[in-house]
Amino acid sequence: MIRPSSWLPLGVLAMLVALTWWLNQLVQPTGDRADGKGRHDPDLIVENFSARKFGEDGRTLYTLAARKMVHYPDDDSAQLEKLDFEAYEPRQPRVTIASQRGRLLEGGDKVWFEGSVVLVREADQRYEASRLTTERLLVLPDLGVARTTGPVLLENPAARVEASGLELNNQTRMLKLDRVRATYQPRR
Repeated sequence: MIRPSSWLPLGVLAMLVALTWWLNQLVQPTGDRADGKGRHDPDLIVENFSARKFGEDGRTLYTLAARKMVHYPDDDSAQLEKLDFEAYEPRQPRVTIASQRGRLLEGGDKVWFEGSVVLVREADQRYEASRLTTERLLVLPDLGVARTTGPVLLENPAARVEASGLELNNQTRMLKLDRVRATYQPRR
C-alpha cells in the first residue's frame, strides 16, 4: 500500500518541472525575431556599380556595370538601374547587352534585363553584326545563354526576324526562335 507521504517528493518534483517550463516560456522571444531577417530591406547600395568575372587564365569573361545596385540579403538578390553587360567568350565575337533596369538572382548566376533590352553581337569573319531588341531577357552568364519568352526583333544587314521567344547559346552559336516571321536578303 502506498502512503500519502510518499507522494510528497513526487508532487514537489512535478511543481519544480512545471515552474521551470513556465520560466523558460517567459524568457523565450515571441513570434518574429527582431533581426530583420524576414524583411526585404537593402543592406548595400552602390552607385556606379561594376563587376568582372575572370577565367582561370586571368582573362575577363564578362563585365556587368550599372548606374545603381541595391542588394537584398534575405534572398541574395539585387536591383539594378541602367545596366550594361559585355561577354568575351574565347573565339567568339563580343556580345553586349543594355537595358533600363535589371535584377541579379542567385548571387549573380542569373541576370534579368528588363525595359528596352538591346543585345548586340559584333561581326566576325563569317557573320555580320546583329542587333536584338526585346523587353525582358534572362542571361545565365557562366553558361553563355540568353532566353526570353517575349517578342523579339533580330536585325542585321541581311535579315529582319520577328519571333515570340528565343534561346541563344553564345558558346555553341545556337539560336532557337519561336514562331518566326523573317525577311532575308541574300548576299550578292
